[in-house]
Amino acid sequence: MNTKKCASLVGAALVSAAIVAGTATPAQAIPDTCSTSFSADGYLSSYCATGTGYHAIYVVYRFVNPQLGGYTESAWGPWVAVGSTSSVRVPGGASILSSSVQKRD
Repeated sequence: MNTKKCASLVGAALVSAAIVAGTATPAQAIPDTCSTSFSADGYLSSYCATGTGYHAIYVVYRFVNPQLGGYTESAWGPWVAVGSTSSVRVPGGASILSSSVQKRD
């Protein structure tokens, strides 16, 4: 194979690779760098700073009512985009058993 033909094939391969790379869709990354906080007015919140997609706060709490006894409930905050806060109100007097930040694309 002569040098001109080889250079043409290499050039064509590079152009093809550039076209494929240029048309690739951006990678999706679930939310990351997430934190939770509890406010004085009874809201448990999650905030995710990086990634793409959505997140929601999930909480399980135990509520003791003298008339009803104790019971366990769970609650979700809304699904929100990265950079936004998902919050759910925990009833006064309830004890938080667990919480987590749920994530999706």
